[in-house]
Amino acid sequence: MREMSRYGFHVQIFNPYSTFEERASALNWCKTDDLDLVAIAHAIKSNKATQTQLLEGHHRHLLVLTRARRSEIRKRSTLRMEIRNLMDILWREFQGYADHSQGKARKIKVFSDFWGKASSFMMEHYPHPSMILQLGEKGLRELSVRHNLKLRQSAIQKLLHVAGQSLARHKDELRPEFMLLNMKLRDLKAFNSKIEALDQEIESLLLQTDGRLLLSVPGLGVSTSAELYAEIGNIDHFTHAGQLIKKAGTNPMIKQTGGHKGSYGHISKQGNDHLRYVVFLTGRNLCLHNQDLKPFYERLKGRGKHERAIFIAMGNKMLKIAFALLRDKVPFHSQIKDYTLQDELNKKLKYNCFVTHLQRTAA
Repeated sequence: MREMSRYGFHVQIFNPYSTFEERASALNWCKTDDLDLVAIAHAIKSNKATQTQLLEGHHRHLLVLTRARRSEIRKRSTLRMEIRNLMDILWREFQGYADHSQGKARKIKVFSDFWGKASSFMMEHYPHPSMILQLGEKGLRELSVRHNLKLRQSAIQKLLHVAGQSLARHKDELRPEFMLLNMKLRDLKAFNSKIEALDQEIESLLLQTDGRLLLSVPGLGVSTSAELYAEIGNIDHFTHAGQLIKKAGTNPMIKQTGGHKGSYGHISKQGNDHLRYVVFLTGRNLCLHNQDLKPFYERLKGRGKHERAIFIAMGNKMLKIAFALLRDKVPFHSQIKDYTLQDELNKKLKYNCFVTHLQRTAA
């Protein structure tokens, strides 16, 4: 396929199920070469190809790395759940406890960030309440200074409180769980290291492509922008944003009969499932963090739309915005009073500082 593209042939990739559906829609379940050609022609006309051309250069590198990062993120999420399950056995209250002092149960967290430096250090070295009670307040304070854990007095008091109230088994009975916890915490460090290396490379590559324009949209971070840009592909292969929506398979199915007005049903899901996932993720992020698009979210919510349907609709809207930004090579122009392009980029970029380069693009 790559060789055919190199010789100038326009290559499209189809799911075999698409041609099967084309034959079924014609009420023809026969399968011959001629019928297959007709089905393929209809599939091309309906823009059901999952990819029109193989990517090259930075675009291909981004596609490989962003998909790899997504895979590592999912593996890390599974590992984190396993660690939480082990901590439930070793010391359940470490993850938080219920406070009934105000007549209403509310969860109190010992650490604001369960995966932060202080919490991870305690799980690695002091995962049992008896160890904390042995240290005492003075020992915890000295430990915080020695290892730069930055434990506040409130966190120390919470640790001592949950350690004193814990109903955990004796630590001698939990040796297998301690062993497994140490192994999984080491694995978690390895995952964090791999994801950080991927983040650094993805950010560097994104800033060398037109995908950096997506960073100007409030609510889109580096990883989401990179995934969206990579899965969209070469924008020159599309003439309008509707083709992107069909590529993602987030276009609604239309049901119509006779002279009645058609109704929209579920999304078709006949497209790139990677792009479809990013569209959903992007829509959720924009609903939560983009004030320019907040009225669109509120309007759909007021109609009683399901939250997941709103996320898809917002993701489709972002595909239209992304098509315009990448086609015209201009950044997003926010109407929010305090918005500035430089501030928006500075809070997103972690490893690089190419603000002036994007500002030149805007000019």
